[in-house]
Amino acid sequence: MALSPQLILPLFVQAEPPKKEPILTASLTVLLLYTAFIGWTLLASWFCLRFLDRLNLTSLGLTFYRGWWRELSFGLVMGPLMMAMVVGLQFIGGGTRVTPNPVWWQSGTVNYAGLPLVASGTSSALLLLILAGAFEELNYRGYPFQTLLRDLPALIPVLLFALLFGIAHWGNPNRTFFSTANTVLAGIWLSMAYLKTRGLWLPTSLHFTWNWTMGGFFGLPVSGLLISRHPIFLATSETPVWLTGGSYGCEGGAAATIVLIAATIFIWRTKWLKVSPAMQAVWDRDSEQPSSALS
Repeated sequence: MALSPQLILPLFVQAEPPKKEPILTASLTVLLLYTAFIGWTLLASWFCLRFLDRLNLTSLGLTFYRGWWRELSFGLVMGPLMMAMVVGLQFIGGGTRVTPNPVWWQSGTVNYAGLPLVASGTSSALLLLILAGAFEELNYRGYPFQTLLRDLPALIPVLLFALLFGIAHWGNPNRTFFSTANTVLAGIWLSMAYLKTRGLWLPTSLHFTWNWTMGGFFGLPVSGLLISRHPIFLATSETPVWLTGGSYGCEGGAAATIVLIAATIFIWRTKWLKVSPAMQAVWDRDSEQPSSALS
């Protein structure tokens, strides 16, 4: 289940001419595929929770419990700010230039004819990345991760699923050891977001806003893939590649490493985030249940 998108999605990636990153378009087929992935994962999670753990789907942390909107809003703000910091560090290091997309901005004036193309491209990319982020969070911070949390020290499932998260992206175009290490670090960052709230709203919103700001706003590759043909801006990932990630995108460079480490520490230490009373009550009830119906 955890590796399924990496096995299937290459079938829908459009190859570009040499020296250009492949493009993953938000076609109806891809959107329906991700929707099916999410539905299947929720069904499998419900079955395991109901018949193996004697728990309900509420414990997964993706229902509209009291405080869910605050966690969602926090991620909607923090994800873009983090990516802006990454691009800022790359700019300071001389590896990135950011210019408006000439589709909508030409010779210092707005090209209104191009605005619908940009709006369509960025909105479809957003929908794709919301679905992709939700699916990955259900897999890597969902039922399997949470089940291990109930019986093991948190460090073990955090590291295990962060490694699986990195391995799942090993087959992406232009990946390097550095990009894989950063993906593992991103898995730890998103796991910390779950541990602070015991809900999936924060990690999911962090996940898709980070990706959309990178691909839909700045036009940079997302894990080696271009997501939008018509982003709002066009940013470059040039030398030094160790800083920018080159053709893999920001996640292959040291700027992302710095921001991910800082964000992980911030989430861990901040007092602004805590488990909502609703999710705390769910986990308190869960702790009173037997770990498995078969035990």
